[in-house]
Amino acid sequence: MVGTFTKVRDASGSRSNSRVWELFCRDGSRVFVKVSPSEIFHVRESHAYRFAVPALGPLRAPRLMASDPDQLAVLLTAVPGRNVATAPLAMADRIRAHRQAGWLLRALHGSAGACREAGVDPGGLLRARRRSVEEHLTAAGELLSPAERELVRRLATLLPLLSSCPAAFIHGDAQERNLLWDAATGSAALLDFERSQPALAVDDFVRLATGPWAHQPRLRTAFFTGYGRELTRPEKQVLPALAAVDAVSGLAWGARIGDDEVVDRARMTLKLLSNGAVL
Repeated sequence: MVGTFTKVRDASGSRSNSRVWELFCRDGSRVFVKVSPSEIFHVRESHAYRFAVPALGPLRAPRLMASDPDQLAVLLTAVPGRNVATAPLAMADRIRAHRQAGWLLRALHGSAGACREAGVDPGGLLRARRRSVEEHLTAAGELLSPAERELVRRLATLLPLLSSCPAAFIHGDAQERNLLWDAATGSAALLDFERSQPALAVDDFVRLATGPWAHQPRLRTAFFTGYGRELTRPEKQVLPALAAVDAVSGLAWGARIGDDEVVDRARMTLKLLSNGAVL
């Protein structure tokens, strides 16, 4: 697909199941090979690149060059930019990046090609979320204090509000580490679509709300300016419940595989919720 390449760089993330390589081609271009950790992630990512990502426009996300289901591998073009989570960006650039992230996620959420392929069953989604609460609490075990456990169960009573939230084709892991900012062109791009699926738009706001927005409200304002609307009332009410469930899931999973970054993020989220932070 790419011809002769002259150099290979391991571009895997910190997680043990991350397998990504950057190939430097003889013609000066770069491409990425990614092997998904599971079949479902590969299917979701390939689907997203085929039916949803084109709605974002050129250089706003990698382009799928090839997909191999037998190896769970995808071959992707490179897009310019620096990772917003790790690059020392000026606040003005971070604000612009979040504004454009809002625009990109709105385009993804309404991508007609993806939405035609699969719909959302609100009742089934709610039943699955309710089951997941107790499953995650059990998995977390003694990692949670009694007060934290009670907090999660109390917030989980808000989950029925999900039935009033707008459906969308979501990114599934919307956070700064999956956002690039190219200062030369003033453009942002989205990465990593392996968790993309039909769900609810509010799902894509959870990790941003408990991450950068919690400390820099200006970033939240910029995002929703780009997104084109604010949270609906049900979305605003249910967001803390989704954040609590995500935190418990992350705490159990991160501790199991030894991912300190995920554990720290979960602990921070639970602390925010315990302190009554408005998301």
